Amino acid sequence: MASGMFSRGKDRTVSEAAETMEDQIADLRDQIATLAKLVAQEASDGADEARSRFSLFRKNARKARDDAAENLDDLIANGEDILAELTARYRDTGREVRRTVREHPVATLGAAALAGFVIAAILRR
Repeated sequence: MASGMFSRGKDRTVSEAAETMEDQIADLRDQIATLAKLVAQEASDGADEARSRFSLFRKNARKARDDAAENLDDLIANGEDILAELTARYRDTGREVRRTVREHPVATLGAAALAGFVIAAILRR
């Protein structure tokens, strides 16, 4: 009989241990499920943040592109204005030189000769 008592007590301890282990496994499963949900939520939040940052980056890139295009248009317009002004000045200077040559032909020849002598003297050195 003594052996029967020990075996029953042993069976109870084993079954209690098995139930405790089953409870612990169930708790672990619950904790793993909770952890998986948290990881999924963090991943989702990270993806949302990445989308938000990318959207902001894309918006800034579009604005920079539009500003660059606008600045380029302004630069081209300013360049055209400067070119028109230089062309007008060149034309006016040409007219002024032709008028001066017609009015003072001898002085023009003297100035040209003097310029030639100066250039020759500089090139000889």
